[in-house]
Amino acid sequence: MYQVLYAAGIREAAASNDVEKMKAVAEQAKKNIKESGDLSLALVELLEAIEKLDNK
Repeated sequence: MYQVLYAAGIREAAASNDVEKMKAVAEQAKKNIKESGDLSLALVELLEAIEKLDNK
């Protein structure tokens, strides 16, 4: 399992001027993107499944 990384955390790292922190956050972001696959498609599928159950 991976740590969820939010845009605010990425922006905070960028503003920190700490190059090591910036590099670590960038690597984590790359890992999150790679592991999440198509997150928007998965969300659509989840919402459709919820809709089907709600309409029963």
